[in-house]
Amino acid sequence: MTERRMAAIAIAFGAGIAAADCASFACCVLLAGCLFVLALTVARSYQRPAIIILISAFVLGAARYAVDQCVPASDISNFARSVSAFEGRVASDPQVEPDRMRFVFNVSRIKTAKGWRSAAGDVMLSVYAGDDEELPKLSYRDRARITASPYPPIDPTNPGQFSYKSYLARRGIYTCASVRDLSQIKVLNRDGWRSPVGAALMLKRCFVSSISRIHPRDEASVISGVVLGTYSYLPEDTLSDFTRTGTLHVLAASGYNCFIMLWIATFIFKCVRVVPKWRWIAALLLISLYVMMVGPMPSLVRAAIMSALLLLAAPLKRVATYKNVFYASGIILLAITPSNLFDVGFQLSFAAVYALISVAPILEAMLSRTALGRIGSNRKKMRGNRHIARIRAGMNRHARELVAVAVATTAVTFVTGPIVAYHFNYISLTAMPANMAVALLVPVIFADGLASIITCHLPYAHLWMGIIGTWSTRAMVGAVHFFGSMSYSAVSVQSPPILAIAGYYVVLYAVMSYLRSKFAER
Repeated sequence: MTERRMAAIAIAFGAGIAAADCASFACCVLLAGCLFVLALTVARSYQRPAIIILISAFVLGAARYAVDQCVPASDISNFARSVSAFEGRVASDPQVEPDRMRFVFNVSRIKTAKGWRSAAGDVMLSVYAGDDEELPKLSYRDRARITASPYPPIDPTNPGQFSYKSYLARRGIYTCASVRDLSQIKVLNRDGWRSPVGAALMLKRCFVSSISRIHPRDEASVISGVVLGTYSYLPEDTLSDFTRTGTLHVLAASGYNCFIMLWIATFIFKCVRVVPKWRWIAALLLISLYVMMVGPMPSLVRAAIMSALLLLAAPLKRVATYKNVFYASGIILLAITPSNLFDVGFQLSFAAVYALISVAPILEAMLSRTALGRIGSNRKKMRGNRHIARIRAGMNRHARELVAVAVATTAVTFVTGPIVAYHFNYISLTAMPANMAVALLVPVIFADGLASIITCHLPYAHLWMGIIGTWSTRAMVGAVHFFGSMSYSAVSVQSPPILAIAGYYVVLYAVMSYLRSKFAER
């Protein structure tokens, strides 16, 4: 299938989801019927099959979203007012803070005035500890009884505010509960480690512990964030600097993490001489393990699906293009969880990847016509000392990498700018120099964090790896702090209207299409 056809199907499927969020499914079907009649009347005969496919994709997207939004009759949210206790299992890795712990709790039965009865659904459970109390040690899949009354999430008080209720609803959670007395929690069984996800989360905790053993506390929090794609280990001021400089993607679990991990794994597979036909199987297992460790974030699941499709193309004797794989991953991810369309992580992830595969090549073609495009491209042999020639070759290689980072950052900024402004109300003015400063350090920090689980047990290796990881992290954080502490590193803006964002993307697409025809290689 051509790239344009795959893109049209993906857009039609997403449009169906967006339409179902604004109107009822019946209205979406009525709209699709009107479009179908109009297509039969106006379109030519050879155009009708394509139009029918697009209308079908639109209806399927609307139907999938309508089904996803249906709350089962057995969900605990339907009995929230009469529930005094509930049993079930911990369904996520608990996020532990100094005075509280939060996790998703999957309910199996509830207690009402009539006694215990079967139920289902998830509860976002918050556990608070007193000054002299320690938080309970709960892990994934641990079975427990919670003596607390659930309640529905609260709607935002002002229009335009972040809606925690909508955020939870997109995850299929319609109920919350709070525990302030630890006697309200009774652990019934601990067998989470027996499940694959539980074992992966135990490995995650081993990574965090190993990184903390050979690195100082502040640097260990950053390295853990880079390796595991989470912000929970970062100090507040460091997180603010990463946000203002547009480098927060470094700490987000995404395709960049998968790329570095697969690059390191491929190098190891070649060194140990793994048969090529088994490498893709090992790579798929490695990606699956990483997703279970970090969690099913939309950006990471998108990267995992794209990686899996690319790896499966060779053994299935298929030719996979990045754009087709990109659109296919979007359809698959929305088919699994259609509410991801409204998740900011999903939007930023797909917008950034689209910028890298569609906009960045056009900017590179334009840049190749200028002097900047020829930086590091001098391949003439240098007479004289071989060491000087090697140094110059290395400098040229790093110069080309920095130019590539600048082009990629510019492309991503153009495409993701409206989304960032809409959700976070700021535009970073130091994104390009900050990303160039950290680009060469992130792979070193990522590799150091991955190797920590082994090197922390080796007598001398842990010292050297600790030094390398610590100084690399300090250099990266120092660069981010330098740009983030500037007065105008980020500009505050109001959330632009949806129509203005749509108009911006139409103009951007038109400009890029013109530049592609003018500069891109045919």
